[in-house]
Amino acid sequence: MQKEKAGKKKQWSQTIFLIVILALPILNWLVFWLYINLNSILLAFQDRNANWTLQNFAEFWESLVEPVDYGGSVQLALLNTLKYFAVDLLVLLPLALILSYFMYKRIFGFRVFRVIFYLPVIISAVALTTVYKEFIDPNGPLGKICELFGITMPAEGLLARNGSATNMILIYHIWTGFGVNVLLLGGAMSRIPLDVLEAARLDGVGPGREIMEFILPLIWPTLSTMLIFQLTAVFTASGPILLFSPNGDYNTTTISFWIFKRVYGGGIVSTGVSAREINLVSCTGLCFTAIGVPLILGARKLLEKIPAVEY
Repeated sequence: MQKEKAGKKKQWSQTIFLIVILALPILNWLVFWLYINLNSILLAFQDRNANWTLQNFAEFWESLVEPVDYGGSVQLALLNTLKYFAVDLLVLLPLALILSYFMYKRIFGFRVFRVIFYLPVIISAVALTTVYKEFIDPNGPLGKICELFGITMPAEGLLARNGSATNMILIYHIWTGFGVNVLLLGGAMSRIPLDVLEAARLDGVGPGREIMEFILPLIWPTLSTMLIFQLTAVFTASGPILLFSPNGDYNTTTISFWIFKRVYGGGIVSTGVSAREINLVSCTGLCFTAIGVPLILGARKLLEKIPAVEY
C-alpha cells in the first residue's frame, strides 16, 4: 500500500514538473504567436474604426497591379523580393554547392578559401557595407578601373540611381551570402564514405558525373532541407536595405522593408503610424501567406518524393 502511494506521489510530482516546465513556452506561443496572428487576420478585414470591410484588399490589389511609376509600391516591393529570392535559389545555392565540392576535394589552399568565404558572416555588416560603398564609389577603386576602360560612372554613384541601386545591393548580397551555405553543404559532404567515391573513381567517373550521380543523392537530405527553407522565404527574401538606404530610396524596397516602413511610420526619418496602415499591412501579409503556404507545401511534397540515399 505504501509502495503504491509512493508511486502515485512520484507520478504527480513528474506531472507537476512537466506542467511547470511547459507553462512558459505554451504561454509564449499563445501570446506572441496565436494572439498576434489571429489579431492580424482580423485587422485585414477592418478599417481604422474597427468596422468590417474589404477595402484593404482593394487597395492592396491596386498597389500590386498599378505601374511602379504611378505608385505601385507593393508591385515594386514584390519584384525586388523575387529578385533576392531568385539570387538565393538560382545563384547562391548552386555556387555554394560547387565551392563546397571543390573544397571537399581538398584543392590547393582549401582551408584558406573556407575561411575567406565564411569571413562575411563573422565581420560586422556595417564594416562590410562601408568597404563595399567605398569600392563602388565614383572616386573609389571601381571608378578608377572604369576610367581606364573609358567608362564614365554617374557622379551620384550607382547606389543613388533607380536603375542600378538594387542591382548593386544584389551583388553585395552574393558577395556576402556564401558562408552558411558552404558550411552546411561542406559538412554534409564530409560525411560521405570515401569508399564510395574511390570506387567511382576506379570506374572512371569524372567530376561532373560524380556530383550529379553520387554527391547530390548522398547529401540530398541536407540539400532538400535547405531548398525548403529557401522556399519559405519566397515573399520575405530581402537584402541589407537598411545598411544602404534607410528609407528604401531609389526603388530598393522589398516586401519586408515595405511592411517595416508602414508599421514604423514611414522609415527612419518619420514617426507615428496610423491604424489605416496597420490594416493594410495585415491584409498584405495575409494575401502573401495565402499564396505562399500552398506553394511551400506543394514544393515540400515534391521534394519528399525524391528518395534519400542511406549510408
